[in-house]
Amino acid sequence: MKRPLRFMLRLVLAALFVAPILLALAASFRDNSDMYRYAGSLSLWTFLPAEPGIDAYRRAFTLPLLQTQLFNTVLLGFVMATGTTVSSLLAGYALSRFRFRGRQALFLLMLFTLFIPVDVILPPLFFVVRDLGLIDSFWGLALPFIFSPIGVYLIRQAIEEVPRELDHAASLDGAGLWEVLRTAILPNIRGALIACWLMHFVFVWEWYLWPLTAMRSDDGQLAQVAIASLIDPLRSTDYALVFAAAILTILPAFVVFAILQRFLTSSQATTGGK
Repeated sequence: MKRPLRFMLRLVLAALFVAPILLALAASFRDNSDMYRYAGSLSLWTFLPAEPGIDAYRRAFTLPLLQTQLFNTVLLGFVMATGTTVSSLLAGYALSRFRFRGRQALFLLMLFTLFIPVDVILPPLFFVVRDLGLIDSFWGLALPFIFSPIGVYLIRQAIEEVPRELDHAASLDGAGLWEVLRTAILPNIRGALIACWLMHFVFVWEWYLWPLTAMRSDDGQLAQVAIASLIDPLRSTDYALVFAAAILTILPAFVVFAILQRFLTSSQATTGGK
């Protein structure tokens, strides 16, 4: 009885996460006149479009700058994920293998920053980026968040699980610090590296306040900010268009996640990661 119960529990949890996406997908195929027609009653057409169409997607493709803003989001995701993974790897390697005074205190202080809300550091961060002349630029969005405490923690813990005997064996063969990292450690933490990269790539799709604050030009803005601007409380909102644009925006993240999940699973199986 435990296995069927566990399966049902997983099915319910999966449905809770997938249901909003499926409802948004169904709403993107509705006409605006059909959006609230069945809201007062519970039936099949409450969840599925009675007369599905792709007119909302046609209009989404003609939105000014949407393709440029979606490209900005994808590019920023790749740059942020790669830069954060590299910086987390170097910091995690130093915190795990190097012995220096205050190492543990520095690690705990870094973890403490995870409890600071982003809203608190947003004003001083804006002034720093402004004084550096990076406001309204691509690097003004990326550089302040290129270092990630959660990324450092994830990779540092993965390196801690690698036996130090591998480091000593590589050192006896004449390997330096970089050779030890490349030959003894990297092959054993591929799963953690992929997880860190994927986590920060998807993280860009959650950004709203920082791009809204640091980017002023529409052609450099991210897609999620542009989609939010389609909702106007003072006028009638074209919700079919909003849902269609949102579905188009999440497709790159979904494709990248689907591709890398296979490599993540195979890396965990090969290295014995959990």
